[in-house]
Amino acid sequence: MSRILRHTIPTLAFALVSTPTFGLETAGKEVAIPKDETALSVSTRGVLVAGQSADISAGMTGRLTFTPFKTGQYFKRGATLAKFDCERQEAELQSRQAAHATQSLRYENQAELLKMGAAGELDVSIAKSERDQIAAEVSSLKIALKDCVVSAPFPGFITARHVDAYESVQAGQPLYSLNRAGTTEISIIAPSAWASWVKSGTKLTFKVDETSESVAAKVQRLSAIVDPVSQTIEITAQLTGKHSGRPGMSGIAVFEAP
Repeated sequence: MSRILRHTIPTLAFALVSTPTFGLETAGKEVAIPKDETALSVSTRGVLVAGQSADISAGMTGRLTFTPFKTGQYFKRGATLAKFDCERQEAELQSRQAAHATQSLRYENQAELLKMGAAGELDVSIAKSERDQIAAEVSSLKIALKDCVVSAPFPGFITARHVDAYESVQAGQPLYSLNRAGTTEISIIAPSAWASWVKSGTKLTFKVDETSESVAAKVQRLSAIVDPVSQTIEITAQLTGKHSGRPGMSGIAVFEAP
């Protein structure tokens, strides 16, 4: 009898895994197994990552006067993240704007003199060219002044602040690292064989270790390549349920088996 049981139990386990509904012969009777009792799940580890992140760098060389946000703080889109001391640039802009106004008057005067035959076309062309050149300088200064204020490109959280107010920085130097709010994703490393049944839109549950939350999610995309050494593929899923998870937290991604 014990030998019969040893051969029967593995067969039963395989049948449960392999078929959603089936009949088993038990003491001459057929026992129906409901589908929901044979539903299985598979799981693998995953980590929460920011769906969008950015390193905000200085657009100019200068001295900072305002860096209000600290690590972990939330900010709205368009919020001022930093300001530079731009008094010199503002004064230069005012100077060139005044020069443009003066040159515009000269051009208009030359144009009137041309009508009266008191000036040549060359004089008018030169006056116009000088006016246009100053206008271009004014436009360039206005564009440069936009770098004096660093604004948030999206709503989110400060993950790192690299500078403080009153520091002098170089153009291109990192100021803040940001994560966009509401875009937390799950990065899952799974066996490459899963690519045969995991598709965009496949639903799953992510159990966050740090918060003990079970959050609904769905697959967004699969990596275009398979790691040839580990034979794994990266799956990216989007959390669809409410949660308090943050990038860096890990957990278990649970899928319903195919």
